[in-house]
Amino acid sequence: MTLLALDQLSIGYPRREIARDITFGVSAGQAIAILGPNGSGKTTLFRTVLGLLAPRAGRVLLDGKSITTLSAPEIAHEIAYVPQNSASFFNFNVREVVEMARAPHLSWFAQPGAADHAIAAESLSQVGLGEFIEREFSELSGGERQLVMIARALASQAKCLLLDEPTASLDFGNRLLVLDTLVKLKQSGMTILFTTHDPDHARHVCSESQDQTLTISRAGQVSIGATADALQIKALAALYGIDESVFSAHR
Repeated sequence: MTLLALDQLSIGYPRREIARDITFGVSAGQAIAILGPNGSGKTTLFRTVLGLLAPRAGRVLLDGKSITTLSAPEIAHEIAYVPQNSASFFNFNVREVVEMARAPHLSWFAQPGAADHAIAAESLSQVGLGEFIEREFSELSGGERQLVMIARALASQAKCLLLDEPTASLDFGNRLLVLDTLVKLKQSGMTILFTTHDPDHARHVCSESQDQTLTISRAGQVSIGATADALQIKALAALYGIDESVFSAHR
């Protein structure tokens, strides 16, 4: 069953359209990588999917319902978002940071209970950080912090995970750690959408037949299809406006 569907979606702002005619559906256990130059609209697409920006045209459907008819808590129950830059959370430990995601499930002024503690612990275990639960967030490495933020999204118990450049500013080892975690989450049935500037990251996560890669050019041209096709040298050269010879020089 299709969890998230975009139907002839146009994104942008009241006086500026960024991209149009975006159509695709994504289901449980499927991943979609989103590539494009800076300013092409990748983050704008996410903001529209999350209901933070109104579609200029077309629809975003969540479990068959238009996103415009759903409240913020209803959207949060289905879609969790991991931003490119996480907040500092200097005064909190890892458990407290993860349990913040339980807020939509609690009544006003209620504190997380035993069930919420268990969900936070399980979410951290899913990303391999179960033993970090009482560590101070500020003491963690960049890759560990990013994994905590993914665990925080998992603790919301949403079915779909949106990640905006999840490996930005991470070293090589931590990039692999985050990418491998996304693969494991996808294989466990999570729906994954993530933006990236690195074609190899799209190849790493979106390696199975049901996975796809979506590209958005600076001119707002959108294409979605098999990852292997999207990552052909000719396609990437056209997407980023560079000569194909550049790729040969960097092999």
